[in-house]
Amino acid sequence: MDRFKITSEQTPPFTPSLNGVAEAVFAWMTRKFEHRMPGTTKANPGDRGAYDSLREAEKAGITLDLLEKYFYQAIVDGYMQEWNELRRQTPAVLWQHAVQEKGVPRWRGSKDDLKLLLMKSQNRMNPATGRYALKPHQGLSFLGRRYNNKPLLNQLRGKEIDIYYDRRDISVIYIFEKGELRGEAFCTAFPRGLRVSIWEADAMRKADKKQKKQADAVSLEGRQRIQQQAGAGKKVHSLETKRLEKERQYDLQRADIHPDYMQSTLNALAQQNPSPIPPSEKEGAQSKPLPEPEDDASETTVIHLPIRRWEKHID
Repeated sequence: MDRFKITSEQTPPFTPSLNGVAEAVFAWMTRKFEHRMPGTTKANPGDRGAYDSLREAEKAGITLDLLEKYFYQAIVDGYMQEWNELRRQTPAVLWQHAVQEKGVPRWRGSKDDLKLLLMKSQNRMNPATGRYALKPHQGLSFLGRRYNNKPLLNQLRGKEIDIYYDRRDISVIYIFEKGELRGEAFCTAFPRGLRVSIWEADAMRKADKKQKKQADAVSLEGRQRIQQQAGAGKKVHSLETKRLEKERQYDLQRADIHPDYMQSTLNALAQQNPSPIPPSEKEGAQSKPLPEPEDDASETTVIHLPIRRWEKHID
C-alpha cells in the first residue's frame, strides 16, 4: 500500500430512508442501555436528580473499554433479539433472511485500504487561513501529543491535511492531503513499536500529572527554604561565611596535625564516606543508645587491671 486515495465511491451512501432505522437504534440504546449503566448522566440534571454519576461509575469500575464492549453486546444480544411489531419478527431473523436472499456486500479493495477507511478522521484546517501551518522541527500536535516525521512534514508545510487514526492505537497516525495518503507520523512520547490506546494514553497522562504535582511540591519546598536562607540578613550570611572559611583553614592545616601514615589512612576513610555530617546536623542529632549486653558472658575475656593498694601512713 504505497498510496491510498479516499473517494466518494468508497463511502457507502446514506439515504433519508435509512434515517428511521438509525434513529430507532439510537433511541433504543439510550433508553434501554446507556441510561441504565452505572455512571449515566441521564438526559438532563432534572432526570438525574441526586444520582452521583462519578461515584457510581468508580464504584462499578466502568471504563471506556468495558463500555464499548457492553455497547456491542447490547446491540447483538439485546436490540437484535427484541420483537419488532411492525415487521412481526426479531431483527436478527430479518437480518438472516436478508442475507440469504441478497447476500452481504463485499469490500472489493485491499484489506489495508479498508483499515484506513474505517479509521476516525480529523481535519486540521486553520479557519483563519484555510491551511494548517506544520512545524517540522517541533512536530505535529495531535490529541495533546507530539508526532514527528520531518521529511513528510517538510513537504506538507502550510497545507491542509486530514489525520486518520484508530483509538486502539494512537502511537501512529496517517496523514492525508486532498484525500490521498501521504505518509505516517509517530508519537515521540511512546517507544517505537509499542501499542498504546487512547484510553491507556489518558491514564498514563493522569498518573504522570499526579507524580508531577508531587515533584513540583518537593521542588517548591526546596526553593522556599533557599529563599528564606538567602533573605536571613547580613549577620547570618557573615556567620555562615566565617564558618565555611574556618572549616577550609582546618582542612588546610590537617597535613600539619597528623603523621604521614595517618594522612593516607584518613584519605582512604574519607573516600569511603565522602559525605560527612554537617556541624548543624551534629548539634541537633540525638545520641544513639548503647547496644544491649550479651547474655552469654562466659566466652568474653576479662582483663583485670592492676590495682595499687592504698597504703595508710601513720605519723
